[in-house]
Amino acid sequence: MGLLSHLLFPWGLLLQGFAIIHFIRRRPDIYWIYIILFLGPLGALIYIFVEAVPDIGLLRQSFKVFPRRKRISELETIVRDNPSSGNYEELGDLYVDDGRLQLARAAFDNAIAARADTLDPFYRRGVCALQLGDAAGALPDLERVVSKEPDHDFYRSADCFPTPTRRRDKEKKLRHSSGR
Repeated sequence: MGLLSHLLFPWGLLLQGFAIIHFIRRRPDIYWIYIILFLGPLGALIYIFVEAVPDIGLLRQSFKVFPRRKRISELETIVRDNPSSGNYEELGDLYVDDGRLQLARAAFDNAIAARADTLDPFYRRGVCALQLGDAAGALPDLERVVSKEPDHDFYRSADCFPTPTRRRDKEKKLRHSSGR
C-alpha cells in the first residue's frame, strides 16, 4: 500500500493544481474550491469531470479557420444571387477576420453602394483603409461616422486615433525627457 500511495502522490497534487487553476480562471460556484481542497485528488477529479470537461467544447471556437473560409465561399456565392448590403457587410467582416483587407474594403464599398444609410460599413471601410496605410482614404469615412455618432465603436477605437490631450501629453513627455 505504501508503494502505491507513493506513486499516486505527485499526480494527486498535479490534479488538484490543475483544478484550482481552472477554478480561478472560470470562477464557478464557490463550493467547488472546498470540494477540491477538502476531498483532495478525488474532489479535484470530480470537479474536472463536472466543470472542466464541458469547457473543452469551448475550444472549438478558437479553431474556426476552415468554417470561416467555408462561410466566405458561401457568401461569395450568395452575393452573386442576392447582392444585398447585409451580405456584403458580413462578407467584409469575414475578410477582415481572415486578413484580406483589400477584399474587405471592396466588400464594404459594395455594401455602401447598396445602402448608404448605416454607419458601420463606413466605419469598417475606414478602419480597413487605415490598416492598409491609406489614411487619406480613411478620413472621409471616419469623419462621417464621428460627425453622426461620436461614440460609435468607441471602446475598440479609443486607442487607434490620437486625441489632442493625448498628443499634448506625448509632447510634454518628449520635452521632459529631452531636457527642454
